[in-house]
Amino acid sequence: MRAIQSIFTLAILSLVSVTATAADKLIVGVALPRAQLGQPNGANADVAEPVRHVFMSYLKGPVIEVIALEARIPVQIAAEAQEKGCAYVLYTDVVQTRKGSGLGMLKKLAPMAGMLPMLGGGMNTQVAASVVAQGVMQAQVADAQQDAMENAMAAINGAQQSNVKAGDSLSLQYKLVRMGEEQPVKADTVVGKAKANGEDVLSPMIEAVAVAVVDSVSGR
Repeated sequence: MRAIQSIFTLAILSLVSVTATAADKLIVGVALPRAQLGQPNGANADVAEPVRHVFMSYLKGPVIEVIALEARIPVQIAAEAQEKGCAYVLYTDVVQTRKGSGLGMLKKLAPMAGMLPMLGGGMNTQVAASVVAQGVMQAQVADAQQDAMENAMAAINGAQQSNVKAGDSLSLQYKLVRMGEEQPVKADTVVGKAKANGEDVLSPMIEAVAVAVVDSVSGR
């Protein structure tokens, strides 16, 4: 009996700890990136969702909770971010420039982007069962997030293998805005140049920007 009570006590403390930790996290809203890829039909969403998936995977952790913002224009993005309790909003642009020409394209990313799952956020005997169920659910969410990350990276890398040529440049522009302020806390443009056909230029830039954002949010 005492063993069961101990299990219940540990379960309650675990739930309280998780709730408190979640409440202490800063929420960063990630706007859908603008992918200026220069496609003839003007579409620019083919690289957007995979890039956001990778950003959210890198940003998510003990200090930061990330959510995807669905609004597309600044005033609506700000309103949605405020409604969802965001402390910051991250805006990003991706631009590919062909060697010696105008904007390039990452066409083959579009079919794969639609297949990517969205990243989540996510006492007696019944409590114990609930805790076990929660643990299983968290494991499933973690697996789904890992799958989403891998699929997004595969989509980005596959597009670059098909469309990035030696001499092409990719730039990743970003700004991190604190809610209630007009000037960004952090803003910069990271540029990478492909040395070989199909080289993965974008992924390292996304990771570098994510590190800079985490450092800014955590006050480092």
